[in-house]
Amino acid sequence: MNSADRIDIHKDLSSNLKSNLDIHLRKMIELFKIIVCNHKIDNLDNMLERHSYNNCDITSMLNAILNSKVKNIDDKKEKILDFEDHHRRLHTLLESLLTEYQTARKINEKTYEDFAVVEFQFIQKLTALIIESENYEKNFDGLTNIFNRRYFFEKVDYDFSKARRTRTDFTIVMADIDYFKKINDGYGHQIGDEVLIKISKIFIEHIRAYDVVARYGGEEFIFFIYSDAKETVTIINRIKNIIEAEIMEINTHTIKVTCSFGVAQDRGELSIRELVSLADKALYEAKDNGRNHIVTI
Repeated sequence: MNSADRIDIHKDLSSNLKSNLDIHLRKMIELFKIIVCNHKIDNLDNMLERHSYNNCDITSMLNAILNSKVKNIDDKKEKILDFEDHHRRLHTLLESLLTEYQTARKINEKTYEDFAVVEFQFIQKLTALIIESENYEKNFDGLTNIFNRRYFFEKVDYDFSKARRTRTDFTIVMADIDYFKKINDGYGHQIGDEVLIKISKIFIEHIRAYDVVARYGGEEFIFFIYSDAKETVTIINRIKNIIEAEIMEINTHTIKVTCSFGVAQDRGELSIRELVSLADKALYEAKDNGRNHIVTI
């Protein structure tokens, strides 16, 4: 799944959540009209089925998101699972309310209070998810559709803390397209943009689901790789060879490019910014060594 697909998923999530919020509120109005106006429920089984957890569009939508292979969603899962917990509890309490009302023509005060609290929390969390999904697109670079520099550091703050806490190996990698200025000067910036898009696609397709890549600026990219330096070099070397072998057909032009890479392994005492500086230093060593190289520091 590429980054454009991820943006589409979050656009769909936002749209579906808005639609489901509207449907949900209408169902709540229907329920309150029954209780307040003392309406008779003609077919309780049918109503329970219509309001059931398994028949709820929000249930199927969230399951699709949680079961998808969306990259870099680990830091969102906790929020989605918390929301899903409230969603499930809401349906359970709703079923209790309807059953109690049908049996006794009144509602137990404790059941109603529990339902009201969970309903309020549910709407709060649903609204927060809508806002977060609408903001998701802002995390991406407008040209390449991979993460932008701002979001990389926001996202990696979470990954960095998690890796340190669990003592998981990780590396920071800086990458640069060799002689990119010559491409822009020789073919024009539109062709240069197409090269950036194609290189970004190679990066996103050849890292693992839990690794992170972002456009750092210009023709530079940055990676957060959940591996030690040795395994990271294996991953990056494979990417470097794919790029070197790639023949880019853009408009009427045939273009071949290479990339240089700098790798910095976590040292335990350095901040994320200091590790990025080390990776950047290694990158410039790779370029000084003739480009199309990987240097580990």
